[in-house]
Amino acid sequence: MLIHKIENTHFSSSENAIIDYILKNGDKIKNMTTTEIAAETYTSASLLIRVAKKLGFNGWNEFKEAYLEELQYLYANNQVDACIPFVVSDDMMKIVRNIYSLEKETIEDTVSLLKHDDLSLALKYIRNTNDIDIYVSHQYYPIALIFKENMKLINHHVNIYDLSSDSYIHATMSSDKKCAIIISYAGKRKTITNICQKLKEKSTPIIAMTSIAENDLSILADVTLLISSRELIHAKIGNFATTQSIKYLLDVLYANIFAMNYTDNLDYRMNIGKEVEEMY
Repeated sequence: MLIHKIENTHFSSSENAIIDYILKNGDKIKNMTTTEIAAETYTSASLLIRVAKKLGFNGWNEFKEAYLEELQYLYANNQVDACIPFVVSDDMMKIVRNIYSLEKETIEDTVSLLKHDDLSLALKYIRNTNDIDIYVSHQYYPIALIFKENMKLINHHVNIYDLSSDSYIHATMSSDKKCAIIISYAGKRKTITNICQKLKEKSTPIIAMTSIAENDLSILADVTLLISSRELIHAKIGNFATTQSIKYLLDVLYANIFAMNYTDNLDYRMNIGKEVEEMY
């Protein structure tokens, strides 16, 4: 996303004055000219254009249009800020209500981003294998583990590899008999690119779970399921929205795989549950 690119781009002190101004004023810049913004930031119109080009745009108007469009997505119909869902003055029950609202809004956003054909293709890749490899950052490992345990109880084998460890080695041992799910919000790390390229060499289908911005992971993947993307990468107090969105997508995948062989899967899970219960 553009807001993430801004976070990770180096600006001079004068350029930062422009960036700080547009971040603070948001959609208020919609009807402002470069001359007016330059006057407010004690810079120049040419410097605004330089900022836009540094972010990959041909000019300021192109940048402004993309920025305002992204703001519309980030803040449309949201009652709670995904990055800072509560503040120092909020009491206990206010925090309770805000986290509830944030998680509800996150799921609604994730549903709105989910396309039928993309989900259908991802399910096809999973259905055609009994060996799924998940590559995921350590903070989302527990969510992947829940998916693994659910899939195990319907006879699907799932491996989980931490993207910060030796996951590339496991990618070299992949094949067209496997399916890979790679989970990364930013999707831009060199490790991810290397893993994707190796998996493609091995003809392993890649399902990406990442943010709405085009990135290395979404470009290299065979299909992408979009994560709710209203959190900033660094300026936040937790991964509340991202965690909820990823969990929801994995739950959707599991539920649909379960439904494809509903009666047998239900009988199998019930029988396992009964046998386990008899042990205690």
